[in-house]
Amino acid sequence: KGLDMFLLLLVPALVYICYVDIITCHYELTNVAYSKPVTLSSLFDNDSRYIGSKVVNGLFSDLIATTAERSPWLRIDLGARFEINEIEVFARTDCCVNQLHDVDFKVGGSIHHMHRCGHYTGPTTAKGQRIAVFCPRNTIGRYVQIQITKGPSNYLTPAEVLVWGVKVN
Repeated sequence: KGLDMFLLLLVPALVYICYVDIITCHYELTNVAYSKPVTLSSLFDNDSRYIGSKVVNGLFSDLIATTAERSPWLRIDLGARFEINEIEVFARTDCCVNQLHDVDFKVGGSIHHMHRCGHYTGPTTAKGQRIAVFCPRNTIGRYVQIQITKGPSNYLTPAEVLVWGVKVN
């Protein structure tokens, strides 16, 4: 009889704990990079067709482009602190699919304190190919940087970058 009473109380308590845990862990991820300011390490031919804002405009038919350099990068200022879950980069859709290779994905609270979230060795092999990097749990930052880390002369030319996260206080 004592065991029955214990189980009668225990089962609803466990159901409640599991229910509360599900509620507290659930949040909706959004693309927190959309229309945010983007800085590039350089701009191909100083041509406005390749400016940083094109990589966060929601269009996969255009692209950004740096000049050929050792370690080209792009940096997105999210404008606030976000917990970052995933970063997606899409290769350009017109040509040059092998340009995305040896890419570091970094997140940080300032441009001087970035931590690596992930790495893609590559290279990409298809037009418009999607690269997805899932950040470790509790990756929080205001800035996201994508940088090619190997090779003497590289162009950074992604079509789009999506950063999936949720705002934190």
